[in-house]
Amino acid sequence: MAAGRMRSTRRLRSWIVEQVSSGKYPGLVWDDDAKTMFRIPWKHAGKQDFRKDEDAAIFKAWAEFKGKLTDGVQDNPASWKTRLRCALNKSPEFKEVNDRAQLDISEPYKVYRLVPISEQGLVVPEKKCKEKNTRRSKRRRSESQSDDVNHIKQIKTEDVTSQLCESLSEDALLLSDVHADEPVQHNTTIIRHVVDEIRLDVRIEESVPAPAAVQDSFRVAVHYLGQEVLKRHIQGTDVRIMYLPSSLTPPTPSALKGRFPRIPLPEPPPTLPAGPELQALFTLLPFMEKGVVLTSTAQGVYGKRFCQGRVFWTGPHTTMPGLHKMERNAEPVLLFSKDVFKQQLEHYRSNGGEPPQCGITMCFGEELSNREDPSTKLIIVQITLPCAEQEVQNAQTFLQSISFLQSLANQSPLEEITLELVAVPSPDP
Repeated sequence: MAAGRMRSTRRLRSWIVEQVSSGKYPGLVWDDDAKTMFRIPWKHAGKQDFRKDEDAAIFKAWAEFKGKLTDGVQDNPASWKTRLRCALNKSPEFKEVNDRAQLDISEPYKVYRLVPISEQGLVVPEKKCKEKNTRRSKRRRSESQSDDVNHIKQIKTEDVTSQLCESLSEDALLLSDVHADEPVQHNTTIIRHVVDEIRLDVRIEESVPAPAAVQDSFRVAVHYLGQEVLKRHIQGTDVRIMYLPSSLTPPTPSALKGRFPRIPLPEPPPTLPAGPELQALFTLLPFMEKGVVLTSTAQGVYGKRFCQGRVFWTGPHTTMPGLHKMERNAEPVLLFSKDVFKQQLEHYRSNGGEPPQCGITMCFGEELSNREDPSTKLIIVQITLPCAEQEVQNAQTFLQSISFLQSLANQSPLEEITLELVAVPSPDP
């Protein structure tokens, strides 16, 4: 199990006020003596006189503050500008003042106003934060005994979850200084606390693995000259793929008791085109009479050849290049390693990219390498492991969930949400 934690911190207002007051960014200045509005340079990046180091400095600073100066946007002033513009426009703490903007001059700028708390319609926790509010109020009253303490506008309050009141914003202290001269009402409740942090713990659980008794199975597809002629799903740890001549009498149920499940190679269908390849197929089939046995163990899937016809195979876990031949009556060959698959699956879950393969391909009677097209061969048998496919599907669902959470983080109103992944131990059965 894994969990995605989204954390939101209100930092934009305090950051903007600090940058305007610093005076180190050309064109970023206060627009009024009360410092309730500020100008921000707004020159188009496509203009000939555009100076990236000056005209885009504040936008780049915000991108750097947000940790967005990745390789893809290292030198993209338009992207920096869009990011800060969206943050300002979506934030309830800022409002663009269009009639004070100057966009047709040589050094164009926009003007934004710092919106007072009383105009933002913020939801402020009261009952849940009573203990912290009391401590903060006592400390602040000891610092200032001015008459203004009874003249702060009352903000509509309602109950929220206790997680919303883990911390109190330092922005509220800044706001009380910036807007100290605003008209106030008397005999109202003192509330100076703004929700600073929101945390959402999202648990993403994978599907519960199937019981061991039903985990092992094979999905087998047989192709003649590129045409699918048979498809079977065998439940169990063993299967024999072989040719059973139609002239032979089928074995009785008692004779089959205790034997491996069998997948008989069918006779070539009439839909195959006549020619030398079809004749070669009729010639090859009798040599596959005893076939190949596949066995699934804790280590992986092994194959053992009993037929006279040659058998070549390819798979995702071969360590040596070139052809891989299954020798007759030799030791079983490891065709699919479950340990290697688990390593590849974990890498895919952590890094994305191409998902691990979940099967192997066998070619009867002809050589087959990783670079050849199987559709040109006489007999191709593709074996897929449904259990491995299910694990890959679980990993894909996990990655999609993380992508969804990341998209929520990127679309947050203040662009203040970051996504942190933490491991969560699975509960005991």
